[in-house]
Amino acid sequence: MTKKIMASIFLFSSVSQADVIKCSFGEPSVETTYSMVQSTLTSKDSDGKVRIVKNVSFQIKAPGVFELVASNGKILQKLFLNYKGSDGVDGDTERIYPYEVVDSSLLRSANKGIGGCVSNSLKLKTQ
Repeated sequence: MTKKIMASIFLFSSVSQADVIKCSFGEPSVETTYSMVQSTLTSKDSDGKVRIVKNVSFQIKAPGVFELVASNGKILQKLFLNYKGSDGVDGDTERIYPYEVVDSSLLRSANKGIGGCVSNSLKLKTQ
């Protein structure tokens, strides 16, 4: 029980310091940026089209599980802090993102809405 509490405190402190969470989704390329300070989720596709959703809340659902929720209650993104995130882009270097993300608006495109995210305090790793 004590280990669970300590793990939750560690995960919360890592996320609470993250002012910005940036996610990447491959083929076609889409990037999203969540600002905790502004409570906005911005997405930009490979054509340069930008979409901004305001009043997005960051909710902690369980240790290492988070949701970005629109003001109408719709879950926009679900993030898992598991160090298994991938943008789905094939290359000669495997990029490992701290967060694995599922974006509900991208389920029919951009790697079927599955991607990887970094934050201010948790960065991308390569193998």
